[in-house]
Amino acid sequence: MKPCSFDHIRRVTLSRWVLRGEREFRGGVSTDSRQIHEGDLFVAIRGDKFNGNQFVMQAVSAGASGVLIDQTLDADVLAELQRTSATIMQTDQSVRALGRLAASYRRDMRAKVIAVGGSNGKTTTKQIIHSLLAQKFCGIASPKSFNNNIGLPLTLLSVEPHHDYVVLEVGTNAPGEVAALGALANPDMAVITGVGLEHLEQLVDLNSVAVEEASLARFTADDGMLFFNKSSPELLNALRLNKTPRVTVGFPGLGADIEVTRLRQDITGISFEINGRSEFHTALLGRHNAVNAALAIGVARRMGLSEDDIRAGLAAVKAVPMRLEPQTLGTHWVLNDAYNANPSSTEVALRTFAELVLPIVNRRHPRKVVVLADMLELGTSAGEHHLRMGQLAAELKLDALVAIGSLASWAAIGAEKCGLTTFHYPDVQRAVDNQDRWLHTGDALLLKGSRGMHLENLVKGLSVGRLPQTVDYA
Repeated sequence: MKPCSFDHIRRVTLSRWVLRGEREFRGGVSTDSRQIHEGDLFVAIRGDKFNGNQFVMQAVSAGASGVLIDQTLDADVLAELQRTSATIMQTDQSVRALGRLAASYRRDMRAKVIAVGGSNGKTTTKQIIHSLLAQKFCGIASPKSFNNNIGLPLTLLSVEPHHDYVVLEVGTNAPGEVAALGALANPDMAVITGVGLEHLEQLVDLNSVAVEEASLARFTADDGMLFFNKSSPELLNALRLNKTPRVTVGFPGLGADIEVTRLRQDITGISFEINGRSEFHTALLGRHNAVNAALAIGVARRMGLSEDDIRAGLAAVKAVPMRLEPQTLGTHWVLNDAYNANPSSTEVALRTFAELVLPIVNRRHPRKVVVLADMLELGTSAGEHHLRMGQLAAELKLDALVAIGSLASWAAIGAEKCGLTTFHYPDVQRAVDNQDRWLHTGDALLLKGSRGMHLENLVKGLSVGRLPQTVDYA
């Protein structure tokens, strides 16, 4: 962020002085004492498994000029800090104070703020938008999945005065979280990639998911614009009363403003036209990514990019790690989509594996195997959704399903009832230990599961040597 006085920081975060030091704040804000740079503000966050207030001295020793705490420091720590020239401020709750600081900074920001929400494809769409806008402008996108009440404020606070844009990712696990982040971001452009069955323990059903994701639109700037995938009736219904100017995106038959036409895909990616005219190509896999790209194209056009700029930006897009990422693993071709999973994204992964990958790799890979780990946070309907994914794997004529976890056992039941060969293991390590039973030389693999199942450890357990990032078909 633009450097400012600690007087200003104390005022907007509703903090009180503990120590007033002489070190100069240089604009960096961090919640990790291990990543402090000279002149940073360290915000001490308390979580379920950590307490940043315990690392104040480490942050100051690393060069932090100021610290924001939310609990009283031990007397010996305070005495030691008094011998430094750092500023210490105390607030009611550090996460809320971080949000206040980011909201204050956002109000004076010249950069265009683009916020991306939706059940699936947020990270990929964020990356596409960033790649397109970078052809003409200077800006940033939120790193990794900085999409919560800590990551989003940190991203806003990392915007520099010379930046033209920032692309934010807006996530949710429970009702009200999108609205809170939307109010903080106050985006000039809001993008909703679509809605699907996600976090049903808290969001209950698809209509509730749609209401949650649609709430982002309420917080667009007065002259803002909303871009969204028109394929979901639930989302359309949730947005029916919203008056934000909008641009809709979708496949033919939906009456979308930006229509994805003449879609073609092969192992090099997807090619498509917009409204039957301009043709584009991206190396990303999956039909759904044509819609994600079209949403990004809508944003880019509003920002004034030419068609040539857009094509160059699409050409520069790379697969996001563990999101339909093609890899090689010894003799195996792997489609790694194991970053996260819900029923909607799992169905997309299975269909992409069947419709695109299998016809191409079939000549070299005799068997097509899906490794499906638990899809978490689905509440009481978890068994039903896993059962359906197993049935779908059989319908798509895959050769085997490896289920990992207690919930995934329902997928094995569904697949086995439809005649598909199945294997079930309680965890990733047991699947690795028994790989001789289910893994054959040359198999093509799809990996899909929730982040908490750590399917990346399956790749590590099966691999020999270093995995290349892309597949060499030469």
